[in-house]
Amino acid sequence: MRFNCAAIPGELAEAELFGHTRGAFTGAAQARRGFFAEANGGTLVLDEVGELSAPIQAKLLRALQEGEIQPVGAGRVEKVDVRVVASTNRDLAADVRAHRFREDLYYRLAVVELIVPPLQEHREDIPALAAEFARRYGERFGMQDVRLAPELVDALQRADWPGNVRQLENSIARMVALGGGGEIGLQAFTGASSRIAEPGAEPPPDGTLSLREQLEALERSVIARTLASVAGNQSEAARRLGLSRGSLIDRLKKYGFAASATDSTA
Repeated sequence: MRFNCAAIPGELAEAELFGHTRGAFTGAAQARRGFFAEANGGTLVLDEVGELSAPIQAKLLRALQEGEIQPVGAGRVEKVDVRVVASTNRDLAADVRAHRFREDLYYRLAVVELIVPPLQEHREDIPALAAEFARRYGERFGMQDVRLAPELVDALQRADWPGNVRQLENSIARMVALGGGGEIGLQAFTGASSRIAEPGAEPPPDGTLSLREQLEALERSVIARTLASVAGNQSEAARRLGLSRGSLIDRLKKYGFAASATDSTA
């Protein structure tokens, strides 16, 4: 199981990790098992563990050291046997020195430490990663024969990627979503359509696009980003965009997206 420590507000992280009893807090209409209880006998991945608040760090240390958890609102403790794999993009050793992360928890987690270098230090992996992301998102968006032009791969390999593999993946997903299948050229990364899609980037020069064209480009970009964020699930994308699924499908056809994009409602 995987728990993203950065995605849950601090006041809710305890209940999510360790569970809660009925009536433990406002909205707790029924008891709920936490991630530790669900992962009992298995492995729990704690992504971005450095984002946990100090009180939750203390409870996590108890779970790791004593094998005990206490659901929110419960007067009892539960025994659990969970293997924990923790990841973070923070320098936890520096956070320990700055008193932002518990020293005892740091050493409890750092039994076997693996340091993944930034993407710019292993650029030779970028072509293979980019090709795999293009294949994966091509399948999710229902596009045939998605491939990256050699000049595009060269540009990707020269880019800095401060956001590392996640940034590369999101960029490939956006280019695939904005394309219509087939070969994706360098223009998808450096051209006007890319500049419109990239947050904070400069818009095309005045007069190059009409108001209608600019609005359509913006709408297409928003739809593409939303589809990428939900792995091509049309129903979820429509919900996030505030559209009916039929309206979204009409826009997908209008902008040349494949009609067979993933639509899992499970």
